[in-house]
Amino acid sequence: MRRVDRFAPITVVAMALVTGCGIRPDAAPRDIPIEDRSLPASPISAAGASGGDARIYLLTPTEPRQVRSVTRSTGTRDDLLAALVAGPTDGELSLPLSSALPAELEVLSTRSVGSVLYVDLSSAIAELSGSGLTLAVAQIVFTATDIAGVDAVQLTVDGQRFPWPRPDGATTTGLLRPYDFPGYAVSAQPDYPVLPARV
Repeated sequence: MRRVDRFAPITVVAMALVTGCGIRPDAAPRDIPIEDRSLPASPISAAGASGGDARIYLLTPTEPRQVRSVTRSTGTRDDLLAALVAGPTDGELSLPLSSALPAELEVLSTRSVGSVLYVDLSSAIAELSGSGLTLAVAQIVFTATDIAGVDAVQLTVDGQRFPWPRPDGATTTGLLRPYDFPGYAVSAQPDYPVLPARV
């Protein structure tokens, strides 16, 4: 009788744990109410508001002018380039960020071959010159090579090769990479703290 009394509390506790942790499977599939879903759907904007995983590059107000990344919510590479051409949002203009790309510029077509993105632009880009053209090209190159799988960009104007300027004063009709524009991008690396002087 004593042995039964000794094990009775343990049996009761074990049965309570098994009963409390039991999960009953549904007999059939069921829809989850919209208000209970943890990932609500949100529309994707082509040129739209800032925010998201993709990035475009705009110009800083400081001298010398540099390109700085801002986020966009976009679906495809064409959407991202459309967002770049559309320029800064109202919030970004107040920072103030700007763009060297002409308002009339259009992206006529894009295609990928391996890690190279071919981008054909309208003739509005050819109306730029000097540092304005270099900054505009830098914006496109940094934005395009930020797309997954893209390492270089081939830019054309109305389907024709164009002599694109580089910061060293040379021009090229070939592939363009971020490395062709050293010092043009604002670094995401925070400044290192100043080390205390040795005594």
